[in-house]
Amino acid sequence: MVKNFLLIIALFVQSAVFANLYDIYVANIEYDWINKSELEKTAIIDEVRDIIFEQPLSQRDDLKTIFQQRLKDKEYKEHYMAASAGYKEYKEYNISAFYYKKFKHIYMYALQDKKDLSKSFYYDALGNLRYIDFIDGDYPDYPYSAIQYKISGEPVSAIYYVSKDCQYLFKPDGEFEGVWFKHKLYNGKNKVVLTRTTY
Repeated sequence: MVKNFLLIIALFVQSAVFANLYDIYVANIEYDWINKSELEKTAIIDEVRDIIFEQPLSQRDDLKTIFQQRLKDKEYKEHYMAASAGYKEYKEYNISAFYYKKFKHIYMYALQDKKDLSKSFYYDALGNLRYIDFIDGDYPDYPYSAIQYKISGEPVSAIYYVSKDCQYLFKPDGEFEGVWFKHKLYNGKNKVVLTRTTY
């Protein structure tokens, strides 16, 4: 009787260990990507992919028409300087700058209207609109996701925001690109491939 009871307890503990190994809740993960095993990374990536790719990403041919007034940032010099100076907010916008790893000058900045947080607009250094993010979920509460499109309507990426500091980045076909943690994008091999400022 005691042996049977101990056997049942042992089986229960073993099944609980396996359940915890494969049942990863992304929203509760604290950033420690570099310390995760390949198995843990794969499980997280698969879970996030399932969340943000419920529907395949498709071409949108209406973006230039819908956002005609935003195709050129008329105050791009001002916004570029504010982004370069590290501002997180500037006038009516949240603002962010993006840098290549080896260079000090920004190559792109993003503007998000504080009155409409469902979209972010990415401009090159001369103020030409290049990308638009469409945000889905209970933004600004976490988690939520964003799909990015070129102004031509071609999907570029999908991002799952676990927290302010941690996001998972995918290509439009669902291929994993990396994890943003604060200012740095780490790929699956823990290498820093891009640097940015954050909102």
